[in-house]
Amino acid sequence: MGIDMVSFLQKMKVGIKSYKMDILGERNPTPPQYYTAIEMIIQVTGTGLTPKKIERAISLSQDKYCSVYHSLRKDMKVKVDYTFENV
Repeated sequence: MGIDMVSFLQKMKVGIKSYKMDILGERNPTPPQYYTAIEMIIQVTGTGLTPKKIERAISLSQDKYCSVYHSLRKDMKVKVDYTFENV
């Protein structure tokens, strides 16, 4: 998802200075200990950033392009949050 987002934001004329994604996960307490929920926290710094552009990049990645996202269990809860700073 990170590579997709950087590519989409660059196509939207965003000048990216930094991009960081932290991922937190919750696992099933008993075997098999698969992930039941994950939270992605994205931090972007650059020029020309807007919530609309970031949300569009997230949407494109989740809905269409990210093969890893589409390989996750269908019953897994996935939450994506973001923060950004224009410099």
